[in-house]
Amino acid sequence: MANEVKVSLTLTADAAHVLEKQASPRKRGEFVSSLLIQYGAADAGIEAVDIEGLKLQMLGLSSSNKTLEGRVLKLERQLAAVIGGRG
Repeated sequence: MANEVKVSLTLTADAAHVLEKQASPRKRGEFVSSLLIQYGAADAGIEAVDIEGLKLQMLGLSSSNKTLEGRVLKLERQLAAVIGGRG
């Protein structure tokens, strides 16, 4: 992380317990940073995280579409062979 700032925070016992469960001591800063960024982005409207998620979903849908196209082409060839065998 290029722009890191060291901060000292006082958390409630419940918040500290959640943080301990969610992230290792070395990853807690990243976890809290991510939460704060998502919280701030949610106030601004569309979240950057949502955009990345949508991109990944579109890639997944595209991949599924290509797979289905391949299966349809295979079925079409098989059907053409069956029809051709009758005539």
